[in-house]
Amino acid sequence: MLYSMPHFLWQRLGLLLLVSIMTSCGQIAPPAASQSEDSPNNPYAQFRQAVNEVEPLIDPNLESLTTSRLQQASSAIKSSITLPAEAPLAIQGDLTLASAPTVQTFNEQMYQRLIQAGYSGVLDINTLRADSAIQKFCQERSVNILTVNRAMTAAEIQTCQGKGRQPLGLAIGKDPLLLVVNKQNNFVRGVNLEKLKAILTSRVWSEVDQNWPNVPIERAMIGPNSSTVALLTQKLFPSDGSALLNATGTTFYDYPEPMVQNLSAMSNGVALINASVHERFTQAFKPVPINGISASLETVESNAYPLVQPLFVYVDKNQIASDTPTQAVVSFYLTEMTDVISVVGLLPLNQAQLEQTKNQWLNATVNIN
Repeated sequence: MLYSMPHFLWQRLGLLLLVSIMTSCGQIAPPAASQSEDSPNNPYAQFRQAVNEVEPLIDPNLESLTTSRLQQASSAIKSSITLPAEAPLAIQGDLTLASAPTVQTFNEQMYQRLIQAGYSGVLDINTLRADSAIQKFCQERSVNILTVNRAMTAAEIQTCQGKGRQPLGLAIGKDPLLLVVNKQNNFVRGVNLEKLKAILTSRVWSEVDQNWPNVPIERAMIGPNSSTVALLTQKLFPSDGSALLNATGTTFYDYPEPMVQNLSAMSNGVALINASVHERFTQAFKPVPINGISASLETVESNAYPLVQPLFVYVDKNQIASDTPTQAVVSFYLTEMTDVISVVGLLPLNQAQLEQTKNQWLNATVNIN
């Protein structure tokens, strides 16, 4: 499904204006006059997603503080490894990318950077649930790149291999999972893991804490076949994941936008959402510390914060040998990602992890170039 028309027009107008400015400065050549706007070779392609977006409710002050903090932190992360890079202007060919919703904005920002650098192809971004994105990547050889907020399972890798694809996973960042409540909630100020577990399965708030009101808990989360549920099951319900899935009062959503929209109207609502989603809706919710710890670059890096999802780029190792555009775009991603990732509310890899990812990519491509 495409973006809603007003949002899509703004996206396209913004990209056209940017490229127009760069053209006038002589940085890139203008497109041929005969090329129609809907031509498959048009670099200003429309992004794809499965639901229409709601307007983000961002507090500019909070956003600027958060963005500044993350940018300062990411600017200190420098890798000594330089990847061989083909100039984006020379990259020929369109690519298809399957993505989990958490990584969608990151991909859009990377695509805009590719265009600014001169990439003339189309990067068709298909946003799906993580499990569906993985399935699409494994079953359709036309999907060149996969971005998801969890590692593929052993069963998924085996399924991929059965389809003739050899998944190569490259870590690119981290996204904490936050417990959030409505801004009107004045009684949930902090929880430990036992209370969090009770919040996710109890019917009313007073069952969790006798000092809390005797009103129903209205829960929302992405699921049930999601990385969110997988992480919560691993951390809180390792022996009985059905307790989480079958709890009365839980509504599962495929995508964050409708979940956030509905939850914002629930005064007794609670949700587990990705930090990158919360960055877009800071006026609607407030995060609740877990074990007295809030999610930050420092607490995630030290493993003090207990709920963190890893972010990955996957490619088909068998395919990249003959797929120069995918090689070039992935190298561009790995070179630029530290600067981009903090802008969209995600957390970067530390220096050691960044160099490990780059070495992994070099080892996968050195024998085919």
